[in-house]
Amino acid sequence: MSKEEITNAINEVLGKEYGFEIYVGMKSGDQRMKRFILEEGKPHEKNGFKKRIKNEIAGVIVEKYLSEGSQYADLDEIANEQKRFLIIPQSVEYCPFEFLNTPEEEMENFKLTDKNEAEAIWFKFTIQRDGKIKILWAYQKILPASIPNKKEKNFQLIVKSKEQPDVFREMPEQMFVITQKIDLLVVENNIVTDEITLMERHFGLEELIRKSAKEAAREITAVGLAANHEKLYEYVKRPNKKYAKKMMQIHKYPVASMSKEKLLKKIRTVNRWKNVFEIKNGLIQLRNYTDVENMIDLFTERYTKSEVTGQEYDTTVKDKAKPVE
Repeated sequence: MSKEEITNAINEVLGKEYGFEIYVGMKSGDQRMKRFILEEGKPHEKNGFKKRIKNEIAGVIVEKYLSEGSQYADLDEIANEQKRFLIIPQSVEYCPFEFLNTPEEEMENFKLTDKNEAEAIWFKFTIQRDGKIKILWAYQKILPASIPNKKEKNFQLIVKSKEQPDVFREMPEQMFVITQKIDLLVVENNIVTDEITLMERHFGLEELIRKSAKEAAREITAVGLAANHEKLYEYVKRPNKKYAKKMMQIHKYPVASMSKEKLLKKIRTVNRWKNVFEIKNGLIQLRNYTDVENMIDLFTERYTKSEVTGQEYDTTVKDKAKPVE
């Protein structure tokens, strides 16, 4: 999905009268989600507890994801490390939030005794249009610091009653705090987020990145340019994901579609590359990881030369420009 499609889908749900429910994502167990039952308040009451949460969270989504300056990018641009919302499609191979499709009748209600197993809060916005239900999910991770007195070592106080507002008693149990923060959205089966570390640590995004990098390494291998392509795959496994992320962009550039002979000619004659690699018997020798990184830079066209001044620029962050009309 494009930015326009994402923002239109969000506006479609939040621009009308929508249903609103809250669920709690659990760390483990058969029940990955539980219903979070809140006091509804009176129908005419504008400031009911649930209504206040609904309005606040909807406002956060609009402000964060629909602002004029918000920028969106596909997953393969993750290496650019710009402040953008990445659009990550869920698929058969990668679907960390499949449990959002759990039928309502299979869910239990969340209880106070479940609080230490709570991992996240899910806000569900729904509308019905043309006989179809449109759903927007918003995710808020519960941080350990937002669960007061988790180890029950502190004393917590609460006012005794409205009649005695200056008398305080112990509050033995308290749950997590709902904050004005949304870490990600799920829009029509696409994850939209700028919390990349969260996705890598908790939702398997790192595995997806490395798998995509291996596929990119196979594209390089297919050209037949290097004598020891195994060095590419060895590199992908390294702890530093920087170049594994960068390899995901290879398909965007035409280098991988060039013939081995044409590429070798360019490498031997273009100033940028003619003294970079060691070439023996018509093959590049990948002696170390620096050679691998240079190979990736070659295939992702990291360096750009100005048509006006002839100056060469290091474009570690680069988007392909639209053709001049």
